[in-house]
Amino acid sequence: MRWILFIGFCFFVPALKAQDTVRLSLADVLSIAENNYPKLKSNRYQLEASKAGIKLQQQTLIPQLDAAYQANLATHNNIAGMFYPQYTLPISGPPSANNDYGPVTGSAASLLLQWQPGVFGERTSNINLATATSQTLQSKNEQDIFAHKIKVSGQYIDLVYVQKLSKLYEENIRISENQLRQVRVLATTGLRPGVDTALIQSELSRSRIEWLKIKNAFAGTITALQESLATDSVIVGKDTLLYASVPQQQLTDTIEHPLVKTARLSIEEANTKRITISKLSVPHLSIWGTTYARGSGVDYTGAVKTFDGFALNRFNYGLGVQLSVPLLKQAEIKTKLQQQDWLIKSEQEKLNQVSSALKEQRKYADVNFSNTRSIALETPLQVRAAEYAFMSMQVRYTNGLVNYTELLQTQTVLLKAKIDLANSQSELWKALLYKAAVYGDINLFVNQVK
Repeated sequence: MRWILFIGFCFFVPALKAQDTVRLSLADVLSIAENNYPKLKSNRYQLEASKAGIKLQQQTLIPQLDAAYQANLATHNNIAGMFYPQYTLPISGPPSANNDYGPVTGSAASLLLQWQPGVFGERTSNINLATATSQTLQSKNEQDIFAHKIKVSGQYIDLVYVQKLSKLYEENIRISENQLRQVRVLATTGLRPGVDTALIQSELSRSRIEWLKIKNAFAGTITALQESLATDSVIVGKDTLLYASVPQQQLTDTIEHPLVKTARLSIEEANTKRITISKLSVPHLSIWGTTYARGSGVDYTGAVKTFDGFALNRFNYGLGVQLSVPLLKQAEIKTKLQQQDWLIKSEQEKLNQVSSALKEQRKYADVNFSNTRSIALETPLQVRAAEYAFMSMQVRYTNGLVNYTELLQTQTVLLKAKIDLANSQSELWKALLYKAAVYGDINLFVNQVK
């Protein structure tokens, strides 16, 4: 059943279109963000490329076998002696008595096998380096996914908060509209002064303006979330637990923070690279074997037989082992090793810096969450007191015991108390998210959002 839901979700993500409005939970939003965001996609492709790099290093164990055939037409001139082969194609055969510019044909076919078994550890070190590089890249990928999920979670909290503010102002508008209807009746009967109607209309207009500002803020929040999800669809949060319960303090598992893991793997990669550099001084063993045939338009007497050059008339084979030692690279390798040692120390200090920063941030996160939670538990008492005061003042106003200014004051206090409650709950979820960020475990936050 889970696989069916997963496949359906994968088809759903690309189907999001411009102007669509979708109501999604935080879990849905985080999944879309991880699958859709271009930077994270790019990271995945780079990771696959690094895994292919490991396979390439492993495949160097396979011997190289090349088959070739050639046919040519060239002058019958040749000369004995050594020459530097680069940029020059030699003409084989014995020296000619004189310059002979007459063309003769020639041909050749060969099968050449070359193998470098890497018996002195250079292949293993290259494979280990490619593996370490891939592991570091994978950790960086996980780090970017983690950071992006933290960012998207914060935007989602803002989205739910703005939605909550919009509802509070809509509720306040309805209260003012009801008051306006009541006051018009009371003013007609002479029980209330006509100025109250103007005051309520002014308050109603102010509430509508604030509501429009909230709508503008909602559009900005949606735009930011859409960019993070790489979609044009309008996302509406459907999680209600953000304002229905208070998140609990949780014990943190001793998992490795993505930043620490990346820094640690960078050190391991640098150490592996040092080993690879040290292998540059070891001997290189090559094994080769060949079988080939030649054809020439010149016979052993020097006579030219033009078309015989296209026929293979000499056949040979050969086997060989070559051991080469880089005798003059020791100074270069020593310098490279010193350079790598400095790079390793640099990576170690980066790890020390990350560990130290996270240690202090975790202390603050624990204190911040505890204090923010206390505030969130206290604000409901403020709301209940403000509601009681407003209801009492409304009764007193209806009975003509107080004026509208006094009623409006309690109504404003009630609205502010409700906004403070929504804000305190939003700040508490952000405090929990910050704690998840510095402890490197997004589940500390996600598991409490239903």
